[in-house]
Amino acid sequence: MNPWLLPVAALSMVALAACGDAPDNDAAATVQRQPDGSATMQIQVPESMVPAAEAIANPQQTLNNLGSQAATMTEQAKRDTVVNARRAAEAGARALGQTEAEITQAGDVAERSTRDALGLR
Repeated sequence: MNPWLLPVAALSMVALAACGDAPDNDAAATVQRQPDGSATMQIQVPESMVPAAEAIANPQQTLNNLGSQAATMTEQAKRDTVVNARRAAEAGARALGQTEAEITQAGDVAERSTRDALGLR
């Protein structure tokens, strides 16, 4: 497994979270709305995705880990990671039925977060 896949997946999910709630009718995800207006989302993931889900629970640590890995990555690997993060975020947003604007926003957030974590400007 590519060692940069986990952070990219986590960044993509963070980007999607920034764009809004997942559809309530998704069988793998449930959303509970609280009286104070907040919402809690519970997502069922396959066992193989548990590390990614745990990374999502602490996005700052995930970004820190990606930043630490940047020292051992080639410039091409960093650029590829940014492209893959954007593509994964956009694909995830499409799968969630987001609008084109939300899909673009998810890609923008994933790209910006990945660039920042890798020290690319």
